[in-house]
Amino acid sequence: MSKLDASQFPLVKVTIESVNEGHDQNKYFNDYESLLKTGKKFIMINEISAPDVKDTKSNKEHMKMMNLWMKKNREELRMNVLGMIQVEPDEVKRQAAIDFKEVFFKYWGHELFVVSTKEEALSLAKEKLELAN
Repeated sequence: MSKLDASQFPLVKVTIESVNEGHDQNKYFNDYESLLKTGKKFIMINEISAPDVKDTKSNKEHMKMMNLWMKKNREELRMNVLGMIQVEPDEVKRQAAIDFKEVFFKYWGHELFVVSTKEEALSLAKEKLELAN
């Protein structure tokens, strides 16, 4: 199951897992929506390689749920999420994530930043949060 950890808000740690492993994503989306409803800006960091987009798209039920959720929360996503920072140490996967940035932005309404280390992610998150304040 994908998870959000907002214990260090406005820095939100994210774990995104494959939807094709029978995981219920409702809690993730409910938690995400609760963060959006605060009206406060935050940035997200995912330190685990994101699942293959093809896996997500092949799960029609999940895509329908996610698209409805996106439609409902689009404005809050654009206003409150400063971005998603993907930590990807593997060069090939990192390049694939970089190549996906434009699609990500069009769908989620906020930027995807791709870095190779946790330290880079934390530094970038701090920079983005300072600029937002």
